[in-house]
Amino acid sequence: MENVEFYSLVAMCSLFAASTWCLARPHLLSSLAAAVASCLWVLLNGPIEGRVLYVVTPDHGLTESDLLSAVGLCIAAWGYWYSVRSRRRRRRRHTNAPTHRHPDDTRAVPVRVGD
Repeated sequence: MENVEFYSLVAMCSLFAASTWCLARPHLLSSLAAAVASCLWVLLNGPIEGRVLYVVTPDHGLTESDLLSAVGLCIAAWGYWYSVRSRRRRRRRHTNAPTHRHPDDTRAVPVRVGD
């Protein structure tokens, strides 16, 4: 394939951009983008892999660039966890909000008009 290095660099830049977006504004969409970019990076990092850190077989091993995808997946998991936790907090805050009710359970609230 022609331009393989270019596609690898695009995948790496998308991993950095999606991870930064997820760290800056953690929500479900940014977490999904970071996870997808991490998976794409594993598939497209061939030409710029770096050194082999751990040899599994003579043809396969753990490289430096594989660690980037692991970090990206950790960022995506954190962003997902943070967005779910903050959504639960907002929901709990709104359901436990005090409402002003009259003692006979109507919405009418006695208001002092003047002295």
